[in-house]
Amino acid sequence: MPHKHPATLRAIMEKLRGPRGCPWDREQTHDSLAPCLAEEAAEALDAIAGLTPGDGASEAHLCEELGDLWLQVAFHALLAQERGTFDMHDVEAGIVQKLLRRHPHVFGSATAETSGDVLANWRAIKEEERAAAGETHGETSLLDDAKAGLSSMAEAMEMGRRCAKVGFDWPDVGGVLEKVKEEIAELTAESEPARVEEEFGDVLFSLVQWARQKKIDPDLALRRQMERFRKRFRHVEATAMEAGGWENVGMERMEAAWQKGKAVTS
Repeated sequence: MPHKHPATLRAIMEKLRGPRGCPWDREQTHDSLAPCLAEEAAEALDAIAGLTPGDGASEAHLCEELGDLWLQVAFHALLAQERGTFDMHDVEAGIVQKLLRRHPHVFGSATAETSGDVLANWRAIKEEERAAAGETHGETSLLDDAKAGLSSMAEAMEMGRRCAKVGFDWPDVGGVLEKVKEEIAELTAESEPARVEEEFGDVLFSLVQWARQKKIDPDLALRRQMERFRKRFRHVEATAMEAGGWENVGMERMEAAWQKGKAVTS
């Protein structure tokens, strides 16, 4: 007779956390799982960067990574359920209510003709929610709560967007590119380590703002570039292995292999 497994993610997690479940799963806490959540979110983003819509392999990879990320959400909700505070259903109900509340142009009588109108409404409603909850945190700056996700690039993008909303922005993308060139010149002129780091930060921040004006997601662009780099570097590795090891290939042969890999990858 075949063994019957629990039918839902919640049931499986409850089994794993139970007295006769998995020792590793039973030991986990919110703190111990936090790095796993960050890692799975990053892997899901990598899967998005490598996605070719309609391609079976990359679609399946994204599906798998989203499942891994969902597992992390379910795990944290189960820990809360064990404390008797909330569970997976409460997590879903909470976000459902938030979406209904923040889309009055769809579920209410408000109007929003453009995505800009939607974002303006979203911010206004969010501020009303925070004020009602007494969560002002004593903020005095437009940028005080500009944390926009796990990456510093996302935060830099959000800071740029907020400044642009009040008119503190370059008039066109050409102005940003000139700023990038200026910052690169200042970086190359520095030699003192602390100043080099500072100027390097200025270059990165300016590049992110250029990407914002060009409507490019810099984090996604970098992830896609890293995936291209991996594919191209495999050709360099293959050349080294064919030669019997890295010590048998010089930079000229490695560069030739790199260019070969570049020609066959996009």
